[in-house]
Amino acid sequence: MTKGFRSSDIFEYLGKKYRIIDNIGFGDTNNISEEEILLKIGEGIHSVKEGINQIIFVFKDRFSPEHVMAFNLFENFISETGITKFTTIVRTNFPKFKKEEECKKDKQALIDQTKELDQIINSCNGIIHVDNPAIPMVDAADSDNEEEIRIYSKKRRDSRKKVLTHLVKNCQEIYKLKK
Repeated sequence: MTKGFRSSDIFEYLGKKYRIIDNIGFGDTNNISEEEILLKIGEGIHSVKEGINQIIFVFKDRFSPEHVMAFNLFENFISETGITKFTTIVRTNFPKFKKEEECKKDKQALIDQTKELDQIINSCNGIIHVDNPAIPMVDAADSDNEEEIRIYSKKRRDSRKKVLTHLVKNCQEIYKLKK
């Protein structure tokens, strides 16, 4: 759970340099007002003086009414900038993330949920499906555990590759927060 924002070191992928800013999320906080959350998000974006290429809006399992509210608050907070074209939606906890047809079906099901969700998804720079399971603790006495760790680690690597490939192909413009 992120209470503010954390910045990673710069890393390179397929000849492009990236820095990840892990910012506060609406579901990550207790006793912090929406205004404070939005200010912290803006602070995280503004901290990258050279600008950003993409904001990743992550949700797990389903895009709930709370996600819609959070997205709309975020969009309205930075409304003058067209921030959504610099936003990619990432649906995590999707075991069939390697099957393009399943990802397309899920995207269509999300779009069909509500007109508001349709507008959000279509205003963004795409939706990516990944499965990023937590790696279980190593248990030396349990050989099945080693196989589970191997499988989960591979899913995480494949998910990371999918997100990074999307960034390389679709996210080359630079965004700078005006205020």
